[in-house]
Amino acid sequence: MKRFFISVIALSTMTYALAQGEFDAIKLAKSEQTGTARAMGMGGAFGALGGDPTGVAINPAGIGVYTKSEIVTTMNFSNNKFETELNAGKIDHSKFKFSFDNISYVGALPLNSGDVPYLNFGFAVNRIKSFDRKYKMNGREQNISLTDYMANQANGRGLKDGNLGLDAPGVWLETMGADGGLMDYLDDGTWESLAEYRNLKVNNALFVHEKGSIYSYDFNMGTTISNMLSIGVSVGLTDISYRMYSSYDESFGIFQNSNDGKEYDNGYELTNNLETDGTGYQVKAGLIFKPVRELRIGVAYHSPTWYDMTDYYGATLDHDVTEIASRPNYEAGYISTFEYNRDKYVRTDYQFRTPDKWVFSLAGVIGNNAILSLDYELTNYGNMSLKDDNGWALNDGYTNSYISEDFRTSSTIRAGAEFRFTPQFSARLGYSWVQSPYKKHAKESSFQIETANSTPNYSIDGDMNSFSYGMGYRFSPNFYTDIAFVYKTQKDDLYSFYGSGKGELKYSQFTGLLTFGYRF
Repeated sequence: MKRFFISVIALSTMTYALAQGEFDAIKLAKSEQTGTARAMGMGGAFGALGGDPTGVAINPAGIGVYTKSEIVTTMNFSNNKFETELNAGKIDHSKFKFSFDNISYVGALPLNSGDVPYLNFGFAVNRIKSFDRKYKMNGREQNISLTDYMANQANGRGLKDGNLGLDAPGVWLETMGADGGLMDYLDDGTWESLAEYRNLKVNNALFVHEKGSIYSYDFNMGTTISNMLSIGVSVGLTDISYRMYSSYDESFGIFQNSNDGKEYDNGYELTNNLETDGTGYQVKAGLIFKPVRELRIGVAYHSPTWYDMTDYYGATLDHDVTEIASRPNYEAGYISTFEYNRDKYVRTDYQFRTPDKWVFSLAGVIGNNAILSLDYELTNYGNMSLKDDNGWALNDGYTNSYISEDFRTSSTIRAGAEFRFTPQFSARLGYSWVQSPYKKHAKESSFQIETANSTPNYSIDGDMNSFSYGMGYRFSPNFYTDIAFVYKTQKDDLYSFYGSGKGELKYSQFTGLLTFGYRF
């Protein structure tokens, strides 16, 4: 009865947020601060400086600072560590990865004008996010089962025994739970979970493997007027590729078979596969004002990115609860969404709009030897929206209303310093803080969610902190190289499903960046 009362309270008094697409939206909308070694060594605080591909990506007016043409590329060497913890202990996984973060070209076109000496244009390819991560979390003697969540969802949606499967496409989790003997339809018209029926405690294991990235392809143009005001504009095309595989396993324990007298482990495994691809476009504009040589003030606006997206989804349930099944004539087996979808992945086409962003920057130049820089960024995640492929809001607008209720305007602070010891050698330090996009109530245990498709697991992002240092050396007036090291940390709340025990997902990354640049 304990689970029953928990379910009733959850469905009647807690904030009910239908999360169809909500967690997918924030995952696709959040970008990472990546860039050249010089900029990352200064914490990415380059919005008021310019003259660097990262500065141009943050504030397009940065392209107006150039007085020479330039080609730049950056290599990224990173070691990523993910550590989870529930009541069964800690599990960690580390992975080393190599990638190219960016390659860019800037052309400086002389205009032979005293007021507007150059018109600059450029093209850049930037990796703005990596989805790559792999983690596992184990629980022991848990008091609530995913089968309880299945039954609660079916009851909350008013589903009847006859309107599952093909008659109710999209309720994949409930359909597989019913067909797999994990919940039963009672005479009073409600669903009861197997765990509730048998008063079971469960051991569980969650495994998630994600991979993919987001790349932007930016076309930039800008100039500087009277050596005081730099202006710039950027048009970008963005490409998303995301892949996710998850496995959730529950064991109900060892039970004796009434026929052969042998003991068997009863339980099931739910697996999910998701492939997401999308292309979008974005516009950026900015300015850098230099009232005196020692001070630079920058302002930039990043429009939303408007995406056309496609998801391919499939799930399977491998179940064997023969010794404890409440349904007569139960048979263990293997169920797949393909059975309900004519042997194909479930395809969904939709439109996605990311939040817009403002960046305010300030930089001070101290003599010829030092630079101090600060960026403050505001991203309104509550402005994200999801629509179907015809432009209509998903779920009659409920999804977007929940997005605006659950996500806030998130702040990012980046600070950096550079000191030039000689005309050839410089050293840098930096720090950045990225605020969680979730409002306070979304981090509380009373916040009820519902995940998309039959993927039950989700995480609530915490704040991210980054510390960096680096150095640069100019071998000649034309050729230079920079190196930087960045350490990032973040701690998220991790759930196997709504109502499960809250686990921790700790993420840390140590990155080395190497940039080569040639000016001509």
